[in-house]
Amino acid sequence: MRKKVAFVLIGLSCAFKGFSQLKGRVLEISSNNDTISVPGVILLWSHSSINTTTNENGFFNIKNLNSTKTLLIKATGYQSDSIIVNDTTKFITLILKNGVELNQVDVVYESTGTELSYLNPMKTETLNERSLMKAACCNLSESFETNPSVDVNFADAVTGTKQIQMLGLSGQYAQITKENMPYLRGLANGYGLSFIPGTWIQSIQLSKGAGSVINGYESFTGQINTELQSPETSDKLNFNTYANQNGRNEYNLNMKHRFNETFSVGLLSHASFNPLVQDMNHDGFADIPIGKQYNVINKYSIHTKKGFEAQFGGGYLTDERTGGQFTATVKNDSLSLYQIGINNKKWELYSKTGFVFKRKQATSMGLQLSYLNHDQHNFYGLTNYNGLQQTFYANYIFQSYLKTTDNTYKVGASFMNDKVDEAFKLFKYNRDEKVGGAFVEVAHNSGEKFNIVAGLRADYHNYYGLFFTPRVHARYALHKNKTVFRVSGGRALKTANIFAENTALMATSRAWIIEPSDLVMPYGLKPETGWNYGLNFTQKLTLNYREAYITVDAYRTDFTQQVVVDLDNQTQQVSIYNLKGVSFSNTAQLEFGWEIRKRLNIKTAYRYVDTKMTYKIGLLQKALVSMHRAFVNISYETKNKHWLFDATLQYNGKKRLPQTTSNPSDYQRANYSPDFYNVLAQITYVTKIKKADFNIYVGLENALDYKQQNPIVASDVPFSKYFDASMVWGPIYGRMLYIGLRFKIK
Repeated sequence: MRKKVAFVLIGLSCAFKGFSQLKGRVLEISSNNDTISVPGVILLWSHSSINTTTNENGFFNIKNLNSTKTLLIKATGYQSDSIIVNDTTKFITLILKNGVELNQVDVVYESTGTELSYLNPMKTETLNERSLMKAACCNLSESFETNPSVDVNFADAVTGTKQIQMLGLSGQYAQITKENMPYLRGLANGYGLSFIPGTWIQSIQLSKGAGSVINGYESFTGQINTELQSPETSDKLNFNTYANQNGRNEYNLNMKHRFNETFSVGLLSHASFNPLVQDMNHDGFADIPIGKQYNVINKYSIHTKKGFEAQFGGGYLTDERTGGQFTATVKNDSLSLYQIGINNKKWELYSKTGFVFKRKQATSMGLQLSYLNHDQHNFYGLTNYNGLQQTFYANYIFQSYLKTTDNTYKVGASFMNDKVDEAFKLFKYNRDEKVGGAFVEVAHNSGEKFNIVAGLRADYHNYYGLFFTPRVHARYALHKNKTVFRVSGGRALKTANIFAENTALMATSRAWIIEPSDLVMPYGLKPETGWNYGLNFTQKLTLNYREAYITVDAYRTDFTQQVVVDLDNQTQQVSIYNLKGVSFSNTAQLEFGWEIRKRLNIKTAYRYVDTKMTYKIGLLQKALVSMHRAFVNISYETKNKHWLFDATLQYNGKKRLPQTTSNPSDYQRANYSPDFYNVLAQITYVTKIKKADFNIYVGLENALDYKQQNPIVASDVPFSKYFDASMVWGPIYGRMLYIGLRFKIK
């Protein structure tokens, strides 16, 4: 009887599309419906010489090509066939069936949550939709709570804003992009992580160390790229709603429509409300601000058969929050209330166009364009902060190869215009940054054992003049890619947005003292520059016949110039000045993951951080950064795939706190915070209603109900010179129960 090749797509995200390889497995369904690995199957991209063969367990990796989407499958004893691979970020499983003619192709999505790239010279982790389902993940800032590489903390005790840390440094030193275009810059530094709802996210690619020169010169500690749901690959309808113990309720609706094979459109919409004032620690301040957010993005996609592709669209956001004291939280309502208001309005337009040359494989060009208008009006007690940012960005990329596709290159040019007007207290700063640059990046592959990516960009800045950004990433593999060594290094530069990056310090009575070193520069301060060096070792294992891995990272960031935000020189002051001395961050992380038994996975990690900076009083450990952090995540899925269980234990070591010795004794704090544990857990029920997926999830954050005592200094006299709501090192609210549901139509 003739044997036919059928296909089942199983979605597991992998590395950046520009560097990814298609990964998959070939199985056969036997007569008793068992699955058997099929070794020796040949897979070949149509009209190319790029091919691979499945190993003894049926797994394969094959380099992606932009020139074709057709994958040919050849196996002895089976009829040759082919499949169209529209999305190479998906892990595909090819099922060989005996004597069965299929009328349709079934599409099934599975994931372990986070995928490590073994073939990319950059150390890359991809957090896919399964990872985002492990916790509430209401927005981007909360999407890393089950990931050991990124720390998530409250920025202060009154605004409810969360910030991230990576490689021992705050989030502004990581280049955060949205669909590989600049995102978290300028005014968005303070609150922009909460402007991307979790339901909108298709995947998050996280790379440590120096990033690619193609994406710019600002990456000190790595790149975090967020891919949003695409009109081509997303569900026809995806509705999500969420409510928690604090009264926060959210509603997300994603829709798409494919008009034909060429044109499709998508709509991502979000509305959230925080109506409830609660003061669980009885300090007179609401633990979480009240407010509302409306957010929408309209996306369009064009794919022609002649090589032209385009994506374009626009979005609008309004975000309002009110925190601080309310009549319901204070005991003496005769006193003036200390309140905080945050108002953001943002709109943006973007386009990404590309052309694939069919006459020459692996050759294409693309143009990225975006425009952003962000208007922000905040007040902190009696202090106002207003900002307006207008940003235009353009990036042109051409890629091809030299002689063979093992030697590829990318060249291009970019332009950025950042116009920012800010007013805070008596300070008024206007800057108009214009920077144009050109770059080249060359990649060489020696089979699957060795590959290297080296890049250089030259930029001319209207304030800083001409500067160069070199970066290199290299990878060497042994034992059929089971043992991988990586090294990386590179330079970075950025403008310090001293107000937007330090909005938490506006919720204090500290006097801001800016000490300029060059009045021609933005804020009178020189740019921040530094080098990052990294080593990575990854080992794939088999324990008890199941896959496991160990990965060890070591990174160092050395600043040659930095803007120091000094809270230790004077307790009632924020001193901001250029670095005079050394500043560095050393991090080392050990991570182990293992499928203990079928559908039961565990991931553990330990990280050591040594971050020091030279202040006026000397070299000190950076405040509010844990030197020691540990992490355990356990996930289980029942055999019928109806129930998903996830639990995460986080250990947070002690953190140095800014000095408060000059305060009265009641308003002093210890030199170090205590260490503490945090537990997150979630249960998800998955079922189908006709052709739709229906999920209900219930979760618990901070299950141990651990709270920082007295998070606000001088909360009883908020208008005094001692008031400080920025000294937050742990949870504020306590135990948080939430519930939600998801409804999807494929």
